[in-house]
Amino acid sequence: MEKIKKFKLAKIFLILILLLYSIVSFYKLGNMKNPQTFVHLKNDEQLTYKIDSDQIPYKVMIYSGSNESYMSVFFTNEYQNYDEYVYDQPIEILYDSVFKWNDRTINLEGKQYSYIMFQSYYDTTVIGEIKLYDIDGKEIPITAMEEKGNILLDEQDLVPKVSTYMNSTYFDEVYFPRTAYEQLNNLPIYEYTHPPLGKLLISIPAYFFGVTPFAYRIGGNIAGILMILIIYLIAKELFKKERYALFAAAIMALDGMHFVQTRIGTVDSYLVFFCLTSFLFFLKYIKISSNESLKKKMIPLLLSGTFWGMAMSTKWTAAYIGLGMGIIYFVKFIVDRKMDVKLLAWSVLSFVIVPIIIYVACYIPIINNPNHELTYTYQYFIEDDELTYFNESSIDSVVEEDGVTTVVYKVKITDVKSFLEYQKIMYTYHSRLEDGHTYSSKWFEWPIMKRPLWYNITRYDDGKIGTIACMGNPAIWYIGMLATALTLIYALIKKEKEAFILIIMILTTWLPYALIKRTMFIYHFFVTIPFVMLTIPYIISKLASWKKHFDMVIPILLIVFLGFFIYFYPVYSGMPVEKERIIKTEWMETWEYDGLTQEVRDMLKESF
Repeated sequence: MEKIKKFKLAKIFLILILLLYSIVSFYKLGNMKNPQTFVHLKNDEQLTYKIDSDQIPYKVMIYSGSNESYMSVFFTNEYQNYDEYVYDQPIEILYDSVFKWNDRTINLEGKQYSYIMFQSYYDTTVIGEIKLYDIDGKEIPITAMEEKGNILLDEQDLVPKVSTYMNSTYFDEVYFPRTAYEQLNNLPIYEYTHPPLGKLLISIPAYFFGVTPFAYRIGGNIAGILMILIIYLIAKELFKKERYALFAAAIMALDGMHFVQTRIGTVDSYLVFFCLTSFLFFLKYIKISSNESLKKKMIPLLLSGTFWGMAMSTKWTAAYIGLGMGIIYFVKFIVDRKMDVKLLAWSVLSFVIVPIIIYVACYIPIINNPNHELTYTYQYFIEDDELTYFNESSIDSVVEEDGVTTVVYKVKITDVKSFLEYQKIMYTYHSRLEDGHTYSSKWFEWPIMKRPLWYNITRYDDGKIGTIACMGNPAIWYIGMLATALTLIYALIKKEKEAFILIIMILTTWLPYALIKRTMFIYHFFVTIPFVMLTIPYIISKLASWKKHFDMVIPILLIVFLGFFIYFYPVYSGMPVEKERIIKTEWMETWEYDGLTQEVRDMLKESF
């Protein structure tokens, strides 16, 4: 009876953790509505609007579509009298501003006109909505002079006063939701540098609800919630006690990186969810005695391999968690000293054949898109003699200038050869990604969060700012690093299996980045940090076995973790706060996510 009560109480606590986290994570996740009708303009195509008041235009708010746009703004007092059109300025919307509200200052001379005209200079210009404002921020009524122009005025109630993360894409969202939209509409695919599964998952809610911030973030947020459940189940497998499993779930729920990374519309949430779920079922297999029948081992292995295949079909970095599980698998194989050919065959089926099937199957929607051909530009010095790296049939053009050869490849998947070519281009892109970035960081800097990755900032009229930075909960990460070191010591001295498993998974998902030369960021640590989190309850469980009352440290740590989460919440969430509030969280000189100049930052610091 006592065990039943404890079981029910544990489930209540678990549900409470999941419920509270769900409420916080869904709060202001993103707008559920954004313009869904778009105008596609070719080069030199024009749209003209009559200004229906005597107000002088000062700003235009433009919602961009799925591609880069370039337009020029003209004013006139005579419709279609092109000799009288007065050029104002260009408006360029690049790849990093798609599906975003863009505000631009116009009418630089401040004169009154009767008409405003937008002329495209790209064939790719895609616009969803426009609205004019005067210098006081008041709306200016306009009327479309061409039927096509009405499309940009049909959702005026959705135009916001300011562009924020709530109504616009930010950071890498300019890649993944865009590609999901392109796949849904059989358009050319922009983001080809990762396998397609994550983008296909983003496209599902986008299909039903349209391409809105809520739609392209909801799937990742749900994955983030499920990850808390998964780490609870992993901890229960490792530590056998509910309190340590609940503690692990609470730790993940209070971590900043987990909160930030699962609320942004990228594929990393799916990647880590699939990785952890694969590891959960692998752990279930590891716990099965070697003397048990193959039938009992088949399902955990198959499920582990299936989820690992899904992870690999989302991002190739899932290979590192596969490396960790592979090492543990062969260590177990050696320790058991039992050659089981049927088990090996089933393992190959689970971790080789099934993942390959999943990986290839994910490309079927891409292949069925008649416009999925990718274009890749490859540059190198002539003496490198790398022209044979790709198939010659994929070469679209070759230009040699100033000792540099520029090769443009076009690849469309039609057979096995072109499929492999597609994969080769993906690999080349990542292996050559060495461009500097202000917020890049080295692999050994991630555990101490030397350089958080700044995602977004919004400046409000009342002087407040809203910022989002990818960083962890300092209390969790720093205590986690200490717990990881103690776990390593415990593994070497006591040679306990659970300690070795955690250390192997931490090292194999982290240390490979030491060999990678490409530009890297702190979010690459996202797969590793759950295992670091698990070392905290592990060490407490070991200390509690020595001193029983040491478990009392759990509620104390939870209060500390919660306090840190609340303190850094504005940095995790984009919540509008005073500038001073953000500056107070920048504990290191390398923690910069306030969007202020050093002069202003120093001045504000002096005031408190």
